[in-house]
Amino acid sequence: MKFVKISQKELKEMATFYQGVMATAYEGLFYREGKVIGKGILDVVPESENILEKAAKLIQARGWVDEIILEDEKAFAEGSVEVDEEAVSPCCHRLRGVIAAVYEKQTGAMVDVIESKCESLGDDHCEFDIDKKGF
Repeated sequence: MKFVKISQKELKEMATFYQGVMATAYEGLFYREGKVIGKGILDVVPESENILEKAAKLIQARGWVDEIILEDEKAFAEGSVEVDEEAVSPCCHRLRGVIAAVYEKQTGAMVDVIESKCESLGDDHCEFDIDKKGF
């Protein structure tokens, strides 16, 4: 399998382009992209392993964040590649999707992932609330 490197600047330019074309609908598109990426990351996590711990290492190794902690109902990330100083709302949509894929694998159920804190808005880190649907 080949991997492609995309710069933070390129990701931001793509986000700006899609936002101009799709208004806020691009957020959902990026979230779905993240879920695809997350499922790809999970392909290399053996069922017997601690999914949250192994996935966190792989998310970091793939360059999505400088550091990430995945807990039962919250995720904390620093240095997300999606951080944008010009953002006016939380903007780590692909990372939310990656995190959603991980928690869906962990729980066996659909989840909603909400970014409640964002470095782009001046917070020390990005924080994600995991809402297990139907629980």
